[in-house]
Amino acid sequence: MPSNILSSSNSFRGQLTSEQTVLVSRRHWIVLFGPIFFIIIFAFLPSLIYHYVSQTSWYLQWMDLFWFLMALYYFFLWNVLFYNLMIYTLNTVVVTNKRVIKNEQNGFFRYASAELDLPKIQDVSVKVHGILAAILRFGDLEIQTAGSQNKFLFDRLPNPEKIKQTIADLQAL
Repeated sequence: MPSNILSSSNSFRGQLTSEQTVLVSRRHWIVLFGPIFFIIIFAFLPSLIYHYVSQTSWYLQWMDLFWFLMALYYFFLWNVLFYNLMIYTLNTVVVTNKRVIKNEQNGFFRYASAELDLPKIQDVSVKVHGILAAILRFGDLEIQTAGSQNKFLFDRLPNPEKIKQTIADLQAL
C-alpha cells in the first residue's frame, strides 16, 4: 500500500476475509451544533417558568405536579439529545481496500447500508457549500458508479478531499 494510505484496525459486520479498513468517517461535528444548541436553550426554559410560577398563589398546591412535569420535560430533552448523538455516531462511511460502505441509521429501528466496489467507481467529486463549510473543511462527496444506482451522496463529511484522494489512491493499486 502507498504510504499516504493509512490502515485502520477497525472491523465491521459483513467485512470480507481479505478486506482491510482504510478509513472510517462520520459526518462533521457541525451537524450536532444545531440540535445541541437548541437542547441547551430549552434546558434553561424551565428555570424561567419556575421563576414566574413559584410566585403564584396556587404554586404550593400544585408543586408536586409542576416538578413531575419538569422531570418529564427533562426526560424528553435527554431522549432528544441521545437520539441525535446516536444518529451522529452510527452514520458512518467506511473505505476499505475493496469497497466504500455507507451505513445510515435513519431512526431507532431503521437502518440502511449501501456499498460500492472500488473498480465500479467512475467519478468522485467534492462539493463544498458556503464559507462556513470552507473554513471548517467539510462538504459533500458524490460518487458515480457503473452500477444500477448511478450516484451515491455522502453529505457533510469532514475533509472530503482527503476521502476522495484515498479512494483515488486505492483505485490506482
